[in-house]
Amino acid sequence: RNCSRTEMKKENIILWLASFVIVFLAVYISNILDEDYPITSTFGIEGKKVSYRFEKVHYGNEDYNVIIRTDVADLAGKLFWKGETDSDWQSKEFKKSDMILSGSIPALEPTEKINYYIELYHRDKKYFLPDNQKVTLTYFGKIPLFINVLEHFLLYLGLVLAVRTGLEFFNNGAKTKKFGFLTLILFLPHIVLINPLYLTYKYGFINSSIPPISKLFLLSDIGIFIIWIGTMITIFVSDKFKPLPLMSSILILIIYVLFR
Repeated sequence: RNCSRTEMKKENIILWLASFVIVFLAVYISNILDEDYPITSTFGIEGKKVSYRFEKVHYGNEDYNVIIRTDVADLAGKLFWKGETDSDWQSKEFKKSDMILSGSIPALEPTEKINYYIELYHRDKKYFLPDNQKVTLTYFGKIPLFINVLEHFLLYLGLVLAVRTGLEFFNNGAKTKKFGFLTLILFLPHIVLINPLYLTYKYGFINSSIPPISKLFLLSDIGIFIIWIGTMITIFVSDKFKPLPLMSSILILIIYVLFR
């Protein structure tokens, strides 16, 4: 019996670890596929490194800072930006401190956009970054830390529990209903309360305007919630659909990665 219990504990640990790893990979892939994924690169000037990161989104009401890290002592540069309705480019010289070039673009209202790029100068050469193209930056509102933490905590933990519920198929489904119900407990406040509040701050609706419903509830989240409710109702009504939570968890991850 002790051996059997030990084996069961090992199986449970493996399934939990697998759940976290699967969700981690899903989040990683989702970030890479996201059109707002920042542009990062490192290149060399006379054998010395120059690294940059160009964001495509900026949260908060502070200026957006562009930072270039370099090992080139005599490197200089200039930051260029232009709003969507502007005809002329504005520019600013980079400040240099401790091998770091830095410049800032003034803050804008939520959902407003600017295009920007930089020029670096080294002796008689000029470098246009990133790779002779312009980056579009979208501004969003400042999201309170508590709301931001809850948003990601409930979402990611809900995904982990959904995957763990699905993987319970390989453990004879003993705790499928329990894990599935806990998943609903996490998904419900996230979709109904926390995410709408998160989006309200993101789009700057607080104390400014009444947001449309379509801006407060993501279709991907509604789809995930409906799929999970249907799955739970089905397995509580009948024991004939044991693989269903596994298939639903896979579908939920696909929706998260491709559509959220």
